[in-house]
Amino acid sequence: MFNKKNAILSAAVTLAISTLTACGGGGGDGAAVPPAPVAAATASGKVVDGYLSSAQVLCDTNNNGVADAGEVVVITNGQGDFAFSPACSSPVVASGGTNIDTGLPFKGVIKASAGSTVVTPLTTLLVNTGLTAAQLAAALGLPAGTDVTKIDPAAKNAAGALVNADLQKKTLAVQQVMQQIANTIGTLAQNTSTSAIQAIYGEVVQAVVKTLSANTTATLVDATGNVNVSLVNGIVQQSLTNVAASAATALTVTKQNIGTYSPKSVAALTAAGIASGAQTLAQSTDSNALTKSLHADTTIGDAANQIAALLTTANAGKVDLTAAGTSLQQFIAASIAGDAAGKSAAGTKLKADVATQSTNSGTPVTLDTSTLNTPSNYLSIQNDQIALNGTTYTLSQFTSGLTVTGATQASLDTVGFTFVVHGTPIPVNASGVKATTVGMALELTDTGASGRVLQMSIDTVNIAVDASNQVSASVPAGAKVYIYGKTASGVTANLTLNNVAANSISVGPSNAVNFNMGILFNRLLAGIQAQPGNQSTVFTNLQNLKGTFNVKFVMSNLDLRKQDTTPATGLSVLVTAANQPPVSGLGVQGIVTVK
Repeated sequence: MFNKKNAILSAAVTLAISTLTACGGGGGDGAAVPPAPVAAATASGKVVDGYLSSAQVLCDTNNNGVADAGEVVVITNGQGDFAFSPACSSPVVASGGTNIDTGLPFKGVIKASAGSTVVTPLTTLLVNTGLTAAQLAAALGLPAGTDVTKIDPAAKNAAGALVNADLQKKTLAVQQVMQQIANTIGTLAQNTSTSAIQAIYGEVVQAVVKTLSANTTATLVDATGNVNVSLVNGIVQQSLTNVAASAATALTVTKQNIGTYSPKSVAALTAAGIASGAQTLAQSTDSNALTKSLHADTTIGDAANQIAALLTTANAGKVDLTAAGTSLQQFIAASIAGDAAGKSAAGTKLKADVATQSTNSGTPVTLDTSTLNTPSNYLSIQNDQIALNGTTYTLSQFTSGLTVTGATQASLDTVGFTFVVHGTPIPVNASGVKATTVGMALELTDTGASGRVLQMSIDTVNIAVDASNQVSASVPAGAKVYIYGKTASGVTANLTLNNVAANSISVGPSNAVNFNMGILFNRLLAGIQAQPGNQSTVFTNLQNLKGTFNVKFVMSNLDLRKQDTTPATGLSVLVTAANQPPVSGLGVQGIVTVK
C-alpha cells in the first residue's frame, strides 16, 4: 500500500511539473523556466598555425580522431577558412595542409571542441583532456577569461598588424614545443613518415596536458614569454613514455624502437634547446622567416640520432647529458642569430661534452655538428623535373605554365618523377622491410569560366625500397580509385572503382615512377557501362579534356623534397562526393595547357 501511494504521488508531481513547463511556468515566484541549452556546433572557422591552406577538417562524430565512412571532411581555403553545412556538433580535427606564412607542410593533428571558431595547437589541449580553459590560460600567462576557442591568434588589422599578438606568439611557442618533440621522437625511432609523426604528435599533446595538470602552479610560457625548461623536460619524458605505451597502429614499430631509450637522458639532451626555440618565438616580433627557420630546424633530432647509443636505458645510469643539452641549446641559438663564431664555439663545447659521456659510458659515439639541421631521410625529385605524357619538363616550367599534347584517351595520361633515395625515407615495417602505404591523387581544374573538373585518387599504393635503393610501387587488390568529374555545363558524376589495374602505378629504370591516369581512365570508361545515371555521359565528355588547367599531384606519407632539399608543396586533393578523406601530403602544383 505504501509503494502504491508513492507511485501515485510521483505521477502527480510529474504531471504538475509537465503542466507548468508547458505553460511556461517556473518556480514559486512565477519566473519562466529557462530554455534547454542549445548544443554547441561549429558552422565555420579557421585552422591556425599560421593559417593552414588545403588542410583537411573532419567533423569527428564518433570522437575517435580519424575520418570514418559517413563523416564529413572539408578542405580549408587559402586563408585557412572552412565551413560545415550543416554545422558540426562534434569535435573538429584538422591535419595536413600548408602554413601560408612559412610555406611548410603541417605535420601535426590539431583539434577543437564543438562550437569553436578556430582550430589551433592551443584548442587541441582542451579536447577530451580534462584541462580547463582557465588552467590553460594560467599555464600560458594569458589574461583570465581568455577563450582560445573563439579568438583567431593570426588575425590582423587593416594596417597588417596582429590583433592578438601575445596569443599568436604563445600559440607558435606551444606548437614549437609539441612539433619539435614529435619530430625528435620520430627521428630517434627511424620513422618520420607523416602518419607516424601525426600519431606521435597526439601522444605529445597528452603529455603536455598531463604535465600541466600535475604542475598547476607552474607556467609553461609566462607573461613575458619565458619558457619553463623544467616543464619542457617533463613533457619530453612523458611523451616518450606515452609513445612507448601507445595503442596507435601507426606506432607499432615506432614504440618498439623508442622503448629502448631513456626518457630522462633524451630530455636532458633536448629540453633546453626545445624550450629556447619556443621562447624565441614567444618573445619575437611577427616574423614569418624566423617562424619558418625554427619550425623547420632539425638540429635537435639530428643530434639525438647521432648519439642515440648514449640515450639508451642501458646507459641511463652512466651518463649525464645536461651539459651537452646546454651546449646544444647555445649552438642552436647562435645558428639562428647568424653568429658564426658563437656557433663554432658552442659546437666545439657540444662535441667535448658528448665525448666525455662517451668515455664515461664506454660507448663510442661521434657527433658531427656540420651535418646538424640537414635533411637525411627523404626522396628528392631528380633535377627538379616532372614528366607529363612522357615528356620531361622542369618544375619551374610546370609552375609557370606549359603546353602538352594529349593522347587518344585521357588528356593527361601520365604524371611521373624520377626519385633519388636519401637515407631511409621509407621506414622499416613490422616485417623488417622498408615499406609503407601512401595515397596518390591528381586534380585538374579548368582555369577558364567553364568550371570543368576532373579528380582521381588511389587510396592505397604500396611503396618499398630495397637494399640497392630501388623503389618499387604496387597497387594492392583491395585498393580503390575515387573519381569525380564536372562538365562545362555543370553536370557532375562520381564513381568508386574496385580491383584497380596493377599498372596504374609503374616504376621504370632509375626509380622513374609514373601515375598512369590514362590506364585509370580506360578502367573508368569500362566500369561506367554498368553504372546508372549520368556517369557515362559526364566521363565520356571529359575523356579528351582539352584546355588550360590548374594541376595538382600529391602523395601522402612521404617526405618529398626538391633538388635543393626544400620540401615539395603541401597539398590536399579531396575527390568531391566520394565520401573518403582527402589525399594530403607533399606534391607539385602547376598550370598545363592540353592541346
